[in-house]
Amino acid sequence: MKRVFLFLVLSVFGLGLFAADNVVGLWKIIDDKTNKPNSIVSLYLYGGKLYGRILATISTKTGLIDDTYLIKSNTMKKIVGDPPVCGLDFVYLMEDKGKEWVGSIIDPEPADEYECVIKKDGDKLNVRGQLKGLGFLGRDQKWLPVAASDIPVDMVVPDAASFVPVIPKRK
Repeated sequence: MKRVFLFLVLSVFGLGLFAADNVVGLWKIIDDKTNKPNSIVSLYLYGGKLYGRILATISTKTGLIDDTYLIKSNTMKKIVGDPPVCGLDFVYLMEDKGKEWVGSIIDPEPADEYECVIKKDGDKLNVRGQLKGLGFLGRDQKWLPVAASDIPVDMVVPDAASFVPVIPKRK
């Protein structure tokens, strides 16, 4: 009986040692080609899985917000239903795999789906989109925490606890 109790205690404490870092919150995506910010996203938990929703896009020419989940002027022509870019769940079904989250990501421009690995790197995130089963073929992006100055004064950040994920489907 003592062994069973000791095993249960060690199991509960050990689970925390292998849990992925907390990545929930607001992040600014730095484009891996231009090295400039291109969007603000919210990573949130739903049903024990991690999802990412685009809240705003940033013009790489001006550095200013050019669309938000409130305006929704740009749409995804290659996704079923032509949904707005802002409000799109583009990271989905991410599972806690110890020191990283693993699931899927869709590249909004061509609407291609990739395996996604998210790891915390100090205060940044390393987000890798890769061909399924071929981790050596992919792209890395750095995501930075969003500062209050990154959010326009007239944009209210929605409560991610109210989000219900919608997984996009390519046409």
